[in-house]
Amino acid sequence: MLTKTIPSYLYWEYNDDQDLQAFVDAYNAQTQAYIDWFNAINLPVYAGNPEIRGPLLDWVLNGIYGQSRPALLNAQENLAGPLNTYPLNSLALNTLRQIQPARLLPTADDVYKRIATWNLYRGDGVQVNIAWLKRRIARFLIGAQGTAPNIDETSQISITFGPNRVIYIGVSAGVGFISGGALFNAFQFNQVQFNQVQLTTQSFMNVGLAYVLQQAINAGVVQLPFQYTYVVGVW
Repeated sequence: MLTKTIPSYLYWEYNDDQDLQAFVDAYNAQTQAYIDWFNAINLPVYAGNPEIRGPLLDWVLNGIYGQSRPALLNAQENLAGPLNTYPLNSLALNTLRQIQPARLLPTADDVYKRIATWNLYRGDGVQVNIAWLKRRIARFLIGAQGTAPNIDETSQISITFGPNRVIYIGVSAGVGFISGGALFNAFQFNQVQFNQVQLTTQSFMNVGLAYVLQQAINAGVVQLPFQYTYVVGVW
């Protein structure tokens, strides 16, 4: 890549004019600043790059990679009608009501980058299997700003197959372990209550993005085998 621009210059008969020379010098400095900016920002590398955002991110992902910014539901669609979804005598029998209409909004830059990385990442190969799907999901939930961290643990994600070609994706909210309490030889008398334990939960993934992933799957903006229906849940 070029690091220097070809400088502009004054014709000989004007080079003694200080005002014109100052204008040419400012022009050369400005064009060099553009070259330095292009070299420093590294446009093709969008993942984890805070400088590539907003309209510039759309230009890079759409213009270079063919990934347009999708529009996803901004809130979960709540329906009243099924069992235990409405108070008694508040809805007629066999009636279905959408109580919170969902709106389509452009995705945030962070989600946009995660979706692009899902579709563009080639480190797992192109053969879809359980390990491939788990790593894709983990990368979507962990990789902030579309980064692709090393995925060596996917135990928080479960994949099960149901009837009618339904794939259930479960994301664990965290891993719990007993860190204290009424454990043998681990406490003093009268310090904790009988059978009291202290449970510590540690989460390695942003489970809040599980719903966003469900919306991305429903919208068809993440590449998956189309023969199946995918249901994402947190447990």
